[in-house]
Amino acid sequence: MSSPTAGEIWKTLSSIDVNQHVEKRRQGNIELSYLSWANAWAYAMAHYPELTVKWHGMTDKDSVTRDITIYEDGSCSVCCSITIGDIKREMWLPVMDYRNNAITGSTGPDGKPTGPDARAISDAKQRCLVKCLAAFGLGHYLYSGEDVPPNIGVEQAVEPPAKPKKKRAPRKKKVEEPVIEEPDAGALKTELIALTHRLNDGGWTPDDATKAQIKAAVTNLDVKVLTSLVDTLQKAEQPLLLLSDDTEENN
Repeated sequence: MSSPTAGEIWKTLSSIDVNQHVEKRRQGNIELSYLSWANAWAYAMAHYPELTVKWHGMTDKDSVTRDITIYEDGSCSVCCSITIGDIKREMWLPVMDYRNNAITGSTGPDGKPTGPDARAISDAKQRCLVKCLAAFGLGHYLYSGEDVPPNIGVEQAVEPPAKPKKKRAPRKKKVEEPVIEEPDAGALKTELIALTHRLNDGGWTPDDATKAQIKAAVTNLDVKVLTSLVDTLQKAEQPLLLLSDDTEENN
């Protein structure tokens, strides 16, 4: 079986969502996220059980080899490398206190600074192991401040932003126009005939043209012509009515 490539390892480990095992700790106004070494190791072994880990350090002037690197101020760092198949990644980390500051230690009897204790070194090695696995892709997004792996959900459809709705002008209140009822032709005909008889009784005699117009309007029931004739005869009737009233009073 061929060894996996760096790209294949990265694609496999970087796609794992480790959020369910992430622990959070607040430092001032910043909330830091951590993946415990045990859970990180379980994820890695589930995919690459053949991986190997090696710790690197230094040999001091007394020819003592240690798995840490000690500096002149008493601080120190740890370094590990992980190999998966033919791919190797290396990572280092200073030994820090709970504030993430490097531990410089105190001054010993000989006046030289003493380094961090074994517990601080052990904690640093566990954190360095997780950091080295992140170099292969496992939980790497936690170090960039992201909440989920960057490749999760990339294939989900992105809905376009909604277009702003145009504001509609307020509707003008519709003013109902009064309904004008068209005069009834039959009623106009009856009124016109009655007017003609009253005028005849009062001594009015229409000329031939008026007679012909009245006859045509009554026959055709033309509302427009009937209306015009009724208005004209009503105006002609008023002087006769006044004259009739004066005659009755004189008698």
